[in-house]
Amino acid sequence: MTDHRLSEAEIKRLVMENARLNKTVQVLMDRVEQEMDQQQDSFTIFQTAIKLEETVNLRTNELSDLNTRLMTELAEREIIEEKLQIAKMQAEEANKSKTKFLATASHDLRQPLNAARLFVGSLAAAGLSEDNARNVMRIGNSLDALDDLLSVLLNISQLDSGGIKPRFCHFKLQDLFDRIVPDYMRTGEDRGLDVRMVPTSQIVYSDPRLLETILRNFLSNAVRYTKQGRILIGCRGRGENVTIRILDTGIGIKADQLEGIFEEFTQVHEDRSVGGRGIGLGLSIVQRISKLLDAHIEVRSIFGQGSLFGIILARGNVDQLSQPYAERVADVTPANSLAGRTIAVVDNDEDVLDAMQALLEKWGCRVISGPSADTCLAPLITEDITPDIIIADYHLNGDDTGVSAVREIRAEFEGPLPAILITSDRDPDLADLLEQEGLPLIYKPVAAAALHALIQHLLNTPKA
Repeated sequence: MTDHRLSEAEIKRLVMENARLNKTVQVLMDRVEQEMDQQQDSFTIFQTAIKLEETVNLRTNELSDLNTRLMTELAEREIIEEKLQIAKMQAEEANKSKTKFLATASHDLRQPLNAARLFVGSLAAAGLSEDNARNVMRIGNSLDALDDLLSVLLNISQLDSGGIKPRFCHFKLQDLFDRIVPDYMRTGEDRGLDVRMVPTSQIVYSDPRLLETILRNFLSNAVRYTKQGRILIGCRGRGENVTIRILDTGIGIKADQLEGIFEEFTQVHEDRSVGGRGIGLGLSIVQRISKLLDAHIEVRSIFGQGSLFGIILARGNVDQLSQPYAERVADVTPANSLAGRTIAVVDNDEDVLDAMQALLEKWGCRVISGPSADTCLAPLITEDITPDIIIADYHLNGDDTGVSAVREIRAEFEGPLPAILITSDRDPDLADLLEQEGLPLIYKPVAAAALHALIQHLLNTPKA
């Protein structure tokens, strides 16, 4: 059926026509009166009146039809607007549900990641050989990268709404390359690929954490979609910009598919012998992050021959150079460095408790642990032990929190008792709450070196 819905311009034209017809009718009525006054012949007056009446009736019918069409169109528009309002409300509710789900999933997904990070920390303190220590450091770096990517995935709605703010700084690109490229060299070697890096002295101004997510995505795709040949990562400076490029000899992308690769849940490759089980979110996230960084993404590809992915960044200033990875040093801490210290650990995840206990015991600590404050207090009170410090996860069983657990344990002992809260919840309101409580905060996954440094700081700080 033909759609007779009027456009905005047509409606406006009909309204103007309506006004014009009304004016015409009035003019005709005035003319009748004038001619009746001027005509002396009654028959002539009668003929004129008949003609004018026919004209008035014709214009009146046109006006009636116009009004009917106008009212129908307005009624249809009201129905459409009502449906749009309903759709908007449904979208807002769906977005709220997604945000709530992602907040809940964040804690559950980071628990095993946190346990793995703690076990890596205990390995690093085990007096490993140089090669094994290097491998442990790379595992830690990979876990950090996984946590960064997980953070971006869980906050993809915040990327869309501008809730994630980049932290720009001036840093050496080689530091970032040294951090991530060796992982893909090893993976590429296992697949028979030659993964190479061109050393660079370039300095860029960007967010190193978000940039790392982009480069890892590019390198991961290059390794995944290359059957044979090599992969090269390097950069070049031109004017005020620095361009990082990753080239591969992979399966390539068809020209008519290039525009769609940044869409969510899109996988353009038809060759199922490569690619694995990706879900098509990687490049969609890359596009979102690049907008945050005000960086331009470039893509070139020849189907069957390979691809080039690059990102253009602002050149950095050597006089404002920072070291963004200083806090992510290897988790190598001296064994027995906290010998004789007693630490109470409260966490409702058994794997995390085991990992935390293994790490703390490597440092020479005596560990009293349990899923709640009561389970920790029982042996402490029975054996008349005062812990030197408390480490508690914020989210415990039910409505229990690490804050309440710390309060319960502190209530049983005299004097100030230092405590550390651990959480995967990035909610700024929670951070403010813990700051008001005077409780230092560490985010999961916990880096052993950062935990060790904070414990030593709290133990060496004079008690008020």
